[in-house]
Amino acid sequence: MPRFLLVLLVSAALPAAADECYSVDPARGSVRFGGELCIARSQVARIDVWLEPASVETQLPEIDAALKAKEFFDVGGHPRIAFASESVQARGDQQLARGVLDIKGKRRSAEVPFRLGESGGKPVVSGSFTLDRRDYGVGSGEWSDTRWLGAEVKIDFSATLSRR
Repeated sequence: MPRFLLVLLVSAALPAAADECYSVDPARGSVRFGGELCIARSQVARIDVWLEPASVETQLPEIDAALKAKEFFDVGGHPRIAFASESVQARGDQQLARGVLDIKGKRRSAEVPFRLGESGGKPVVSGSFTLDRRDYGVGSGEWSDTRWLGAEVKIDFSATLSRR
């Protein structure tokens, strides 16, 4: 589940108010996602990304069904997870996006540290952060007991970008 959340969060849409805007390349992900990331003067200026939890495929049908159910991502009622930056700041060799993460209709402030690199001539954004799944109602009911499923979820992400 942590890898799925990471891909989902990285897929959130990035706003377009900068010099060059790029789209998340969905062909290079394991979850359906999209969004936009705008770059000005070699720094990310805006991020708006989203992902569709219904598209997750773990190759384990029972887990896939559980993740899509109301207790986890409730894909029928909440088809997208989204992140929209409010600010992006340089922090040494990294950047820090501050914005709003929306999971299951629960909107919380989030800080997402990331790096902007390059692979095969295309920009690549990657990073890692931790969130408390209970803040977003993920893993409710019998899954709310943290003895069986930890509260903190580490989200690792990497996405190749394509010029719009």
